[in-house]
Amino acid sequence: VSTTAALLLCNACLLHRRLQKESSALEGLPDLTEIARSHTPAQALAEAWDEILGKDYAPVFRPALALIENSPSFDSLRDPARILAECAVNVSDTVAELGYDHAGPLYHKILGSAESDGAFYTNNISALMLAGLALSPDLVDWSDWEQATGLRILDPACGTGTLLMAALKTIKDRVAAAKPMTPEERRQVHKLLVENSIRGLDINYQATQLAASNLTLGAPSVDYEAMHVHTMRHGPQPDGTVALGSLELLPEAIGSGRQLDLVGHVKQAAVSTRESTVAKVPDIQDMDVVLMNPPFTNNEKHGRKFSAEVKKRIQSRKLEIKGQMGASDPDASGVIDSNNLSSFFTPLADALLRSDAGVLGKVLPTTACTNTSGIAERRLLAERFHIDLIVTSHDPKCPNFSVNTAIHESLLICRRRDAGEPRRPTTFIALSHMPLTADEVAGWVEMVHAGWRHHLHRSFEWPAERMAEGDWTPVQYYDGGLAHTAHELASHAVLTPARNLATIGPDQRRIVDAFTNPLKQAMPAGETKYPFVWRHQTDFRRTMAASSDFHVAPAPGRRNYAVGKIWPMASHLLIANHIRATRVRTAAIYLEQPALGGTWTPIIPKPDIATPTIAMKAWCAFLNSTCGNLLLLNARAKTLTYSTYKPAQIGAMPLPDPAKCDLAPLEDAFQELENAELLPWPKMNECPVRTELDMAAATVLGIDAAEIADWRKRIAWEPTVSNQPPYPRIKDDFVAFLMSGPSFEGLDLRRDRSPMRDVEL
Repeated sequence: VSTTAALLLCNACLLHRRLQKESSALEGLPDLTEIARSHTPAQALAEAWDEILGKDYAPVFRPALALIENSPSFDSLRDPARILAECAVNVSDTVAELGYDHAGPLYHKILGSAESDGAFYTNNISALMLAGLALSPDLVDWSDWEQATGLRILDPACGTGTLLMAALKTIKDRVAAAKPMTPEERRQVHKLLVENSIRGLDINYQATQLAASNLTLGAPSVDYEAMHVHTMRHGPQPDGTVALGSLELLPEAIGSGRQLDLVGHVKQAAVSTRESTVAKVPDIQDMDVVLMNPPFTNNEKHGRKFSAEVKKRIQSRKLEIKGQMGASDPDASGVIDSNNLSSFFTPLADALLRSDAGVLGKVLPTTACTNTSGIAERRLLAERFHIDLIVTSHDPKCPNFSVNTAIHESLLICRRRDAGEPRRPTTFIALSHMPLTADEVAGWVEMVHAGWRHHLHRSFEWPAERMAEGDWTPVQYYDGGLAHTAHELASHAVLTPARNLATIGPDQRRIVDAFTNPLKQAMPAGETKYPFVWRHQTDFRRTMAASSDFHVAPAPGRRNYAVGKIWPMASHLLIANHIRATRVRTAAIYLEQPALGGTWTPIIPKPDIATPTIAMKAWCAFLNSTCGNLLLLNARAKTLTYSTYKPAQIGAMPLPDPAKCDLAPLEDAFQELENAELLPWPKMNECPVRTELDMAAATVLGIDAAEIADWRKRIAWEPTVSNQPPYPRIKDDFVAFLMSGPSFEGLDLRRDRSPMRDVEL
């Protein structure tokens, strides 16, 4: 609470300083330097802010003044007020021109509801990257102020305004580059953009206040009546309904929604109660650009701050919105998963963007580009937009674009596509290192738009036909060639999806529901115990041959279900359903005695497989070969370094089909190597056991063993496997030296472990 209070006081001091220097309407405003030196700085601030409120700026000064007025005494705030006033004097000009959301990182760090709301703060560098890519050089004539400030830009989950601030900075920089501006002209452009172009919505009341503060600092003359920053209603409402924030715009956009009210326009919202209805839905249709990092959370976490009864009503409202969408746009409705809050935002952006044009820039989990649950969303986007760019960070130290999240993330840039317009391939960009500064971002963005190489990334194209099918797998690789290899391997003539050859399952949830958890519960006395495989630690699972590590009993009251439904799915062959790519040795194991698994999923050959034992041993060898490892990498979910695999994903993985090939070489390799130790994936290129397995796989598939050896080397080099960047970060001064003109033709600057043939600076 005290940190939030300090943040609000800080923003008020920053704007006070700007007004003192620039506002003719507030001549005579007390100097912040003198206030900081006074004996009662808090009282002096309160008097000055009361004077400012007589003019405007309520979103910034009303909460700050309330904090002072409700503190125990002016003396209790003497030191905080003095320190904040002194800091504001020192940094106000710098902060105003940063183009950064300076308050966001701190606010999101202390925001108590961030996890339940699914709110993850977009860091400033990532925001500038997304805005720079979306607001391309050819979007408008940037030398024309009217075109530039006439753009309509929306963030439907704006938080403290990080993406909006990045859009402002990007536009001002593009305008200035096209037509040099004086400082006064730059402030005028800022004012026009805030009043005419920028629109931000969020469910968090304090966040929208901070967004208004951020947007104001660049031009203190902004008219708050014209500003389009709104707090959306969320949760239970006075009329007995529940509201879902920006999601309520979906039925509004398709013309089937209820009367929609907001908590308020940012000016009124700052002085009104949360329950008052003071503003109608803002003008947010026919947007030119939608930028967003939508909340990403499931029902278990979403609304955790509400009672069970309210959570149930919230879920009912989600289903109601999905149903309303289904009546007018079934394809968009099919994207929505009522258990995933993020899935509502793609249809929302589609509904609010101009139908004839429009750009969507979105931060999304990288595995949303690969998991089976996201295929409807991917197909919808590819049908209605050109998927221009997908950017993924393969920097092991910075694999995400948001703060306080462990998942890998990507940046998605889409542009409207006419129905008759030919599809274009999508460019995938793999970052070796994240940019560090705003200037580095600006240079990188321009080189991406120009289609030039840059020392921070590699790029490769993926056919539009595969994008339309929902195959966006290149997002997983730094070496894009591996995506092509995996695609060709998966469609090999002798391979068949595992679900057609075997019964897959059960999943971990059903096993835990049926049997006692060996790590948490004591075994019931007198019950029959069943072999169980749980552990998958690198030091424990080193070979293909394995044995059970626990015996478990049916859970109390679940004996019939456990013995009759779940135990019959036990198998000799189990495949890992949790894989840490930076450490894993064995992707599949074979046991002499059938077992179930916790972090392992059983695979039972179907009755029409003539020799099931040979098939299981051959499949175990194949899954532990480089071919099997690549197919597992190509189906990652959760994160790229620690993947989870549900039975449906395992079922989609191809395995050698006994009806199409001779499994003997793989079965022989298993018999010979079942007790030999496999090296971890980062060292797979040095692993003699995997080399022998690859020879067997090459024989069965009819592929040159040298080609598979090349795959093995490249997989081990992948940053998400090696946990190392592909090469050391190139220093800025060295880049400048190279660009100054010297020729290095014929000089190989690669590290020895790099297998890439075309790495260039």
